Amino acid sequence: MIKYKKGFSLLEITLVLAVGVAMAFMNFQDMKSNQENIMANTVGSQMKQMGEAVNRYIIIRYDKLSTLSSSSSQTSDPGPRICSTSGCEITYQTLVNEGLLPAGYTGVNMQKSSYKILLKRAGATPNYVINGLVITTLPWLEGNRVRYDLLGRAMQASGIDSGMTQSATVASGTGGQWTENQNSYSGINAAGLLAYRVGYDSAMYSVYLRRDGTLPMTGELNMGGQSIDNVKDITASGTIKSQRLSSSGIAEGTHLNATEIVQSKNGTFSNNLKVQNQLTVDGYSTFNNIVKVNQWLESEQGVRSRGALIVGKENERKLWLGCGTFSSCASDNAIPLRIEDESGKNNFISITGTTSSPSSMKLDVVGSQRIKGDLILLSSSDGLAKGDIVASGNIASSGIVSGQYLQVESSSVAGASCSPDGLISKDDKGATLSCQSGIWGINSGGLITVDGGTCPAGVEPVLYYASIAVFWNGQVRTNPYGDEKLWVPQYNINEMGSHCTTHGGGEKESCRPIPKYINITKVKCG
Repeated sequence: MIKYKKGFSLLEITLVLAVGVAMAFMNFQDMKSNQENIMANTVGSQMKQMGEAVNRYIIIRYDKLSTLSSSSSQTSDPGPRICSTSGCEITYQTLVNEGLLPAGYTGVNMQKSSYKILLKRAGATPNYVINGLVITTLPWLEGNRVRYDLLGRAMQASGIDSGMTQSATVASGTGGQWTENQNSYSGINAAGLLAYRVGYDSAMYSVYLRRDGTLPMTGELNMGGQSIDNVKDITASGTIKSQRLSSSGIAEGTHLNATEIVQSKNGTFSNNLKVQNQLTVDGYSTFNNIVKVNQWLESEQGVRSRGALIVGKENERKLWLGCGTFSSCASDNAIPLRIEDESGKNNFISITGTTSSPSSMKLDVVGSQRIKGDLILLSSSDGLAKGDIVASGNIASSGIVSGQYLQVESSSVAGASCSPDGLISKDDKGATLSCQSGIWGINSGGLITVDGGTCPAGVEPVLYYASIAVFWNGQVRTNPYGDEKLWVPQYNINEMGSHCTTHGGGEKESCRPIPKYINITKVKCG
């Protein structure tokens, strides 16, 4: 029997080759897609690097850009930078010369496109703002088809300020967040270009501290524990907080809140300085206005004033000296005042008013006072102060009160009540009165004169003052014997008895005719 060797049929070989080719094509496509994605990501990262470099360039060269000043090969401003009345244009080499891009940077991205960098000035002096656009010079084409898919991936890698052109006249960001047109930026000239917005209106520009001062911070600045050096002025509308504030020059502010302040020169605060803990001053301090202390003012040495020293609230002033501790000063009954020199002997209080007004020289003391020693009052050499003692109350002495004269200021009426016994007064004519048994009496023979015809209780009438005499025969005479006869004894004032005396010598047997006096105006009592 004959045996034949069998091989692969043509169909089988064809099927195997077809599957292999298909798998190879699929792998090729996947590899190509991956390579394109890598390229798009790289192109986007390169655009972001370029945009960030341009933003930093705007910051450091704002003064030149705001004045539209060109530059070429200058040591302090290397350029190149070409400016006109509409704006300025720089190149990647400008950024390399400024140290904002690496020295070996070629200015061409992975997609083989270079960049056009255009900057515009807007606003008014002195607050100009600088905006700009970085745009590729070659569209991203595959044949005649724009690869918007790869441009979109590149934009994702570039960030929020990236964009593309979908026409030859307009560049726009993601979702139309921003747009620029060909009239403003001549680099917009074809569809399929990758763009990046820079400058004041860009989103990423706010991450930089602006040299021009035109862009305010939108959030807090966290230095991460780093220092800020070579600062000229810091102006704050709120609070400056510091563990330790050290200044070798002038510190000025409205409010300063610090745990510790070290000031080697002058410190000037236009409004309030608030220290919540302790303020220690090692040197001499000068206050040009009122110093208000809401609590105690404590001094280890003393308090010296070249002007007035006013202590206490309005209508509630107290001066506490020598209290020892603050708590002992709380008692109004224990306020010692001790004034002495170093020897403890020559102790005095000198109170001097104006030379033209003696009433301005006074010592007002409220409450009981005690003086251990003599109180000597002397007149002043200019005669304004006479050395008088003037009291609205009583002056009491346990010893002798002596003087050249005793002048009684009060006036009393003889026979009026008084208390206590022993008081001395005077009547309206200056006659001395003394208080005896509760009655003001004249110090003459022990008699007191009382207006009217009745003596007060405790004393009897002795003499009467009468102006009219009535004789035994009814004859009436006025003052028949002169003034000295007007004071008559009581027996002449007896209207009920007869007008005679039992001593005889008169008419009607043994009666002697005597007058009867009427119209009594005063009586002497004793």
